Amino acid sequence: MGVMLRLRGSEVVDGHWLLEVLSRLCRREPLSVHCYAVYYLTREPDRSEIMLLVQDESIESYALVWRGGKFTIQDIYEVYIWNPSREVVASIKVSPVKKADIQLYGDAPNAVEMVVEHFRELGFKRFGALDFHDMICSSESFKPSPLEKLAVKLGEEHAELYRDLELERGIEITVDEAREILKTYTHYGVIVGNVLASIAARYVALPWLHVIGGVFTRKPYRGRGYAKAVTSALTREAVSQGAIAGLHVEADNEPAIRVYTSLGYKVLRTRKWIFAHP
Repeated sequence: MGVMLRLRGSEVVDGHWLLEVLSRLCRREPLSVHCYAVYYLTREPDRSEIMLLVQDESIESYALVWRGGKFTIQDIYEVYIWNPSREVVASIKVSPVKKADIQLYGDAPNAVEMVVEHFRELGFKRFGALDFHDMICSSESFKPSPLEKLAVKLGEEHAELYRDLELERGIEITVDEAREILKTYTHYGVIVGNVLASIAARYVALPWLHVIGGVFTRKPYRGRGYAKAVTSALTREAVSQGAIAGLHVEADNEPAIRVYTSLGYKVLRTRKWIFAHP
């Protein structure tokens, strides 16, 4: 019979047995849930918690919950479930006041139905599920874009341009918040005239893994290779530091997959993501 544990990020300090176990697992399996667990428990401890099913000194199943960040674009729950079990899923306690993005790692019978049932009991009303590819790129496979030189590393001076781009994709932020986001996370963009035409960001940085996301190009500028250029710049930063670059993409987003494949990314696995709405 397994034992359930619940730990806040603030309890998982350097030298904690859990952090050591997760770090070993993360190094063995690139772009895994274990890498997110290490990142959030150490970098965002006040916003993170982990529920584990432990048996015979080994982890059988766990759920990592990140309760959102300080920025408007982070006003969601992120839930990562490894080897989904009924005990662990039932231990997740979040209030249905905002959207929850739930990522499943590992096969389990009826995992999607089990998760949806639990989140419905928590008070969430609408649900969707999609297949996502996890893709990775190493120094050996990386094929940089010839347009990479167009990508500019964004700084605080680009806050207004970044604010305007986020408004186009339906996210309202202030210039001050845009400035803080650019200070906190590495972004590359392609600027055409006085317009930020395309952008990509690095949201997770560990010595062995960089996770890229938020790739977006304004409609009038699509088809020009700009998304490939900004992704290439971030990928180069990762591999030049001895890390693997990773990203997630919807399995049916063929144009994006072609871009990433042309840069040397390969599909590592395909998983279910569940989206729960209040």
